[in-house]
Amino acid sequence: MLSEVIIKDFLQKAVRGEVTVPPSVTEEFARDCKAAFEKQFGGRGQEWRIRMSGLGHPLCQQVMGRDGKQEEMQYNAIFRFLIGDLVEAAVMAVMKASGIDIVEEQGECSLTLADTEVRGTLDVVLDDPVDGKKVWDIKSASPFSYSQKFGKGYDNMKGDDPFGYLVQGYLYAASKDLPFGGWIVVDKSSGEIQFVQAPDVQDEDRKEFIGVAEENIRKLNSGHTFKRPPMKPEDECYTVKGEKIYTGNKLLNKQCTFCGYRSECFPKAIQHPKVTSKAKSKPLTWYHTLKVKEL
Repeated sequence: MLSEVIIKDFLQKAVRGEVTVPPSVTEEFARDCKAAFEKQFGGRGQEWRIRMSGLGHPLCQQVMGRDGKQEEMQYNAIFRFLIGDLVEAAVMAVMKASGIDIVEEQGECSLTLADTEVRGTLDVVLDDPVDGKKVWDIKSASPFSYSQKFGKGYDNMKGDDPFGYLVQGYLYAASKDLPFGGWIVVDKSSGEIQFVQAPDVQDEDRKEFIGVAEENIRKLNSGHTFKRPPMKPEDECYTVKGEKIYTGNKLLNKQCTFCGYRSECFPKAIQHPKVTSKAKSKPLTWYHTLKVKEL
């Protein structure tokens, strides 16, 4: 992927003070940052609708949104969303300054599936000198997600995709009749960047993930009612000399951990510093059952 080489080379030259950014790029970046701030602090009362970015989410979550349930968010959600928008704006500015061929950015798109027009806003279409014209999604990631999720490549994403990134990407690409390129990912802690590429041959995956979107649309439009997905809490344990020691605590699974409607299914779930962590500042973890609070 030559675009990845170009952007990293540009950033390396910038570190040495060897680049000049056109004023127009700086001005566009400033406008994008202003728009991102206004979006996040302008109220979150948008009416629910079927969106390309949401169709890959678990169906139970989409039904909750359709039925008017209020999604729960903690105060730091604003910063998480804002940082994501600002990282995206920075990536776009750097790509423009480095000379990467940007065909379209923040493009409105639509696709008719299951007799329903579905709309969305794609991040960017790049015309790479080697790989050609493709639709790409820009993501900011934690260090863990950067290395252990995106860093393990497309197949790993395909096998573990609680946020529906593949459905989203293939819908955007299909709306433009272009291949899906993959994800341009920035580690928001280290500043590292990587291009996680989708395969060149992707007809089967495109069919599969657009099929998931179509099935979800049919169910959402037919009045499909909420049903809590089967969920077996995970027993929390740690290892001592190769032997697993169970705490008696039970963890929510990953899908429910990230769900904003969590309390609808698990009103007694509790967020607590991870009991088995040895870190000085323990990460917060969602527990289905918390019997032992510290070891």
